[in-house]
Amino acid sequence: MPAATPIPRGPSVLTLYCAADLLTRPGCPVCRYAGEASDRYLSWFALEGHGQTVAITRLCASLGMCPWHTRGLLTQPGAAPRLTAVNRYLVQAARDQLTGRPGRLVGCPGCEHDDAAAARALDTLLDELPDPAVQQRYRELGGLCIPHLRSATGRTRHRLPGWLADTVLAALTAAPPPGPGWLTGIDHDAAARAWLRNALPARARTAADGCAACLAAAHAERRDLAGLAQPGHRGQPDRRQLLCAGHLSDLALLAGRDGIQPLLAWQAGCLAAVLSPQPGRPWRRDRSPAGWRPWHQPAAHPVPCAVCVRSRTAAREVLGELRGPLRTAHPDPGLPAPLCARHVLALRAADPPAGRVAAHGAAARADRLIAELSAAFRKNTWAHRQETHGPEMTAWRRAAAFLDGGVFCGGPAR
Repeated sequence: MPAATPIPRGPSVLTLYCAADLLTRPGCPVCRYAGEASDRYLSWFALEGHGQTVAITRLCASLGMCPWHTRGLLTQPGAAPRLTAVNRYLVQAARDQLTGRPGRLVGCPGCEHDDAAAARALDTLLDELPDPAVQQRYRELGGLCIPHLRSATGRTRHRLPGWLADTVLAALTAAPPPGPGWLTGIDHDAAARAWLRNALPARARTAADGCAACLAAAHAERRDLAGLAQPGHRGQPDRRQLLCAGHLSDLALLAGRDGIQPLLAWQAGCLAAVLSPQPGRPWRRDRSPAGWRPWHQPAAHPVPCAVCVRSRTAAREVLGELRGPLRTAHPDPGLPAPLCARHVLALRAADPPAGRVAAHGAAARADRLIAELSAAFRKNTWAHRQETHGPEMTAWRRAAAFLDGGVFCGGPAR
């Protein structure tokens, strides 16, 4: 009798042999590949990864996933019992960081997986672009979206064909114009972010399980996006106004069907400013009739998204406002901490006296969550299924807000 197939220690890699595997239908080929890889990663975590020691240990090192991937986990079928068990480990890891010597948090494993998939698809496509048949097929299908064309500028192992950006401009003038998902990238989380921002409480009414810093960052994002949705507030295309993939999707959702084409044209102009040659460095042409633009922007120093910069600044301002009152307070286990665990750790690194006071309140909050998660986990078992369910059954959502307030944009757990 053949042996059973062992459970993999990580998600499988999508098959990708050549550019023909990517250029199958209209739209951004990297978006399709990376999107399917992301879906498979979240499905693998729901089916297998949440029960693997290696995956849980890796999650504890980052105190969970980023808000985008966490919201994806929260909406999966059967998320409540699964994340009740997982968040028990993550909250305990956060408590250890708050009460002990804090260590450096690593990045989101979901983002690392998605970035690797997108890089794999970009390298495969750019390696074969000199082939005339691949070039023709690429033009027919519309080419890369704006975010992935921007990502291609950081691939230092390639030179950028000048007509890659021209293909984006051609798609903007096509009749009928492409939909928002064509050139902004595929982002299934944009609608959830828009709903959460619209439901944000005022800053003075920060929820007990919310985060004041994440709330200020979300308010700053909402103000900036509302202003950029008005064409008169955008100004001339400038490399400093080039948005990241997430905020471009947010803005496309605000602009609507009628305003998507001017928005994409403006962002394409901002991207053209990034791709323009440096003074004194003319275009290099070789035997390829398309011409190749040399890289002039190092991958280690990309142009930051202006909305991201302002949101991070708003969060830092809130931390600065809290430093004074916390520095004069006495460590009190019952002291409320209006910050998520990540921002408490950031405050502790910037101002140890104020951070220690905030960490006491956050540790007390973690203890309460651990007790609730343990009770909910017990009641989810068959032996204790008849016990009365109470507020502890929603602790898995409040634990997500405690670990990273950005999951609910700084508001209460929903």
